Amino acid sequence: MTVFLELLNPVHIAQVIGGYLEAGGPVVVVLLFSTALMWLLIGERLLYFWFAGPQLCKSQRKRWEGRSYDSSWQQFAFRERLISEVQVENDRFMNVIKALILITPLLGLLGTVTGMIEVFQVIVETGASNARAMAEGISRATIPTMTGLAVSLTGVFSLSYLDRKNEVIAQRASEELDVETAMAYGYGRIGRLSGGDSEEAEVNITPLLDIVFILLIFFIVTATFLDEIGIGMKTPDDNPPEEQTRPPPSMVLSVRNDGFVVVDQGRIIDPRSVKPVIEAFKAENPRGVVLLSAAPDATVETSVLVLDQARQAGVDPAIAIQQRDG
Repeated sequence: MTVFLELLNPVHIAQVIGGYLEAGGPVVVVLLFSTALMWLLIGERLLYFWFAGPQLCKSQRKRWEGRSYDSSWQQFAFRERLISEVQVENDRFMNVIKALILITPLLGLLGTVTGMIEVFQVIVETGASNARAMAEGISRATIPTMTGLAVSLTGVFSLSYLDRKNEVIAQRASEELDVETAMAYGYGRIGRLSGGDSEEAEVNITPLLDIVFILLIFFIVTATFLDEIGIGMKTPDDNPPEEQTRPPPSMVLSVRNDGFVVVDQGRIIDPRSVKPVIEAFKAENPRGVVLLSAAPDATVETSVLVLDQARQAGVDPAIAIQQRDG
């Protein structure tokens, strides 16, 4: 019961309809308007055949019984006029309904074509059959087709019922009028009602075209396109930037045998002050290189301390050990 009430929730219904329209595209919106118009006219015809049609037959019979014509020809013409008025009312909006029933499959075919255009556009952009990328185009190709066929099928059954009611009302109007005058001129009611030209049966190939397009989309989605991957090759630039040809700046840290460190053959610092010196150098020269040179008599502890200071500053220096002379 809770699930049923949830399905009847207006918010849920609005979300379902909105998702359906978004998935089907603008063609589905046109289909819904056509469907609403078709069923509005079908409802009007049903009300007419159920209520207004029989009343019209009774009204025409009263007019026929109150006729004041003397000649048989005038009576026959008056009878034909009354029957024609009934037939005109019976046929009102029937051609529009038939046209809408024929249009809905064509609109579904239009949705199929627009969906296929989106599928081909995805193939052009991605260069492969990516099913996830083509899902939107496929939905816009299938949903309008389904909607158009469903509307057309329901319309065909309704139109068949309306045609039958049309024949019944026309037959009733013909039977309720005195036919002696008409028979005198050789026009029996049976001959009049059944002597019309019958419509030839036609095969509507629109659903067949829809099926062909949908099969084509299916083969496109399931096909595997060959994507050849070559060997990537990067050639050097003809005019390399000046920064790439110029050697990076460097800073030399020389560890002396007395335990101090000489920076670029200039100032002398304590080994524990190497880290801020390197950080200042890297801030000014991000591409700079740090070189660590140890004297032959320098202690291992001092060299290791300088190396740790450099690594704490985020630099892995190049190490050079000086050899003793002789």
